[in-house]
Amino acid sequence: MVDHFLTAFKFRLMICFYISTISTLVIKFPTSVMADQQLTKLMTRILRLLPIAVLILVGSRLEAKPAELVFTYWGSPFERQAVKKVIQQFNRQHANIRVRAQHIPNSNYATKLLTMVAAGTAPDVAYIPDAMISKLASAGRLMDLSDYFQHDSEASNRMPQIYYKLQDQIIGTSAAIETIILYYNKQVFDQAGLAYPPATAEEAWSWQEFVAICQKLTTDRHGYDATNPNFDAEHITTYGVAFPQAELFTLPFIYSNGGQVASDDGQKLLLNQPEAVEALRKMQDLIYRYHVAPTPSTLESMPSSSFMLQTGKVAMDITGHWQILDLSQMGFDWGMGVLPYFKQPITIICGAPLGIFTSSKHPEEAFQLFKALGDTASNDLFGNGLWMPLHVEDYTDPTRVSQWLNSKPGVYPAEARSVLVDYTINYTPRQIPMYWLRNYGQMLDEAITPVLSLMWAGEANAQRAMDQAVKEGQKLLQGRLFKK
Repeated sequence: MVDHFLTAFKFRLMICFYISTISTLVIKFPTSVMADQQLTKLMTRILRLLPIAVLILVGSRLEAKPAELVFTYWGSPFERQAVKKVIQQFNRQHANIRVRAQHIPNSNYATKLLTMVAAGTAPDVAYIPDAMISKLASAGRLMDLSDYFQHDSEASNRMPQIYYKLQDQIIGTSAAIETIILYYNKQVFDQAGLAYPPATAEEAWSWQEFVAICQKLTTDRHGYDATNPNFDAEHITTYGVAFPQAELFTLPFIYSNGGQVASDDGQKLLLNQPEAVEALRKMQDLIYRYHVAPTPSTLESMPSSSFMLQTGKVAMDITGHWQILDLSQMGFDWGMGVLPYFKQPITIICGAPLGIFTSSKHPEEAFQLFKALGDTASNDLFGNGLWMPLHVEDYTDPTRVSQWLNSKPGVYPAEARSVLVDYTINYTPRQIPMYWLRNYGQMLDEAITPVLSLMWAGEANAQRAMDQAVKEGQKLLQGRLFKK
């Protein structure tokens, strides 16, 4: 922006000089007394000055350089292509800005980003691993975006659950929205003679109904389902359900049962309280009591969950919205539904943070890029099943809903409107702890994930695992990142 201010200043200076010269000449030779010879001399002198003015103007234009930005991100090959397209379009639409996209593989993204920050070569805009964002902000590395959001009605109308804050500062938002839902293989349901999973929260299965359905869908090598006394749990050919055995995927069920990860003031971990423990115990029962979900070792020996769903190795898969990108290209008949519930239907909103570094020399332009990445009209990631939109209107305005759900035929099934729109806008009452609980990334790594792994492996029951998680995690607890 500075270059453009200088250009404008030089141009105005040239004009002032030009007008001043003419004025001087006109005053010196009033038109009332001008002879033809004097007028000719005046015009000759003006014409001699004109090329100089033009040269000044052209030189000023040539000196103006576009603001150069670096955008750093991770993602699959498809995501790379989509980001490339967004950046190309952004550069075309903003002659005063040039963005260079820098892709870093997921496996070493956090390490590489921290190295860049430490070396003073941080990008302008970047995906930020959620466990890192509060630490970077606390160290003064991330811009406070509060003023930008306050004065930009389009940017500020984002879903309230997706803001990352530090005290009274907005330090970023999710790059996109993701929710946790249920996918299913229609052929497996048809062969079992069962109705497809509900697509509305009002019709969602209770946990007991869900377990009963899983038992009927789980079969062994002899064709017996898990309700049959002759069922062979050692040789299962189709599991009723699979789910990633990570903390994120337990949250909808903990919340559904009335539990919490931590107290609202961020002073006490509550994972070992009865509501949370019961939800976790019943999830563990899917593996070891009912044998309708694979063990960790079985999961590790299998291909991706989308492949297991495609081949009928699992009938249902509980995972994120992002799975649609793969499923929509795999050529089998699949559908989506809402999650089963304990006390009330609930899912969660999550999404990796997007932020702007304080080291950026072009913060205004960086925020323009920040906004463009969340534009459903220009970013293919919203229409192809990887990302869900950020803005409230994308879930409430029928035209905008259609813009992302129907932009690519064959991506979203018919039930997507109720599962992804109604469910997201009406059944996500809690902001997950990564957004608001200080130091939660470290708590996950050091206190929660290790004992969850023991629980999923059958080496600890839910109560014992969560007692240990709270004991170790409480030492790391530092309260909220911002006031509720």
